[in-house]
Amino acid sequence: MDKKYRDITKHLDSLEDHGHLYMYYGVPHSEECLEYGDYNADGKLILSYECDDLCWAIAEEFEDKFEWLDILRDNKIKLEEVFDLDVETLGFDVTASLLLYLVASLILEDKFIDALGNGYLIRLIKRLQCLS
Repeated sequence: MDKKYRDITKHLDSLEDHGHLYMYYGVPHSEECLEYGDYNADGKLILSYECDDLCWAIAEEFEDKFEWLDILRDNKIKLEEVFDLDVETLGFDVTASLLLYLVASLILEDKFIDALGNGYLIRLIKRLQCLS
């Protein structure tokens, strides 16, 4: 396997085993996490160290190489419909742009948490692995 994206793809096994614990609202399940915000009806935002590592790896690998919003717009991909895309047919630039979008969405909405819950993030990383 190409080791170029190893810092990203190394998370596949963990995501498959306990991806729902990478980021969620609630109470921490371990001490190996970061907590954000005040407790509300859903609890605090919990970010595992693994998730933090994954997000940094995606950002460091792609943020200087891809203008993700332009690439998605040029490919006529609407942000509100990203989960409807057939990930297995996406090109490299779109795959990388969607990974960047999910990381960028952390501060605006819960798309990253949704992508963890519905398996979309795993599918994108597997696609990245296939394309490398």
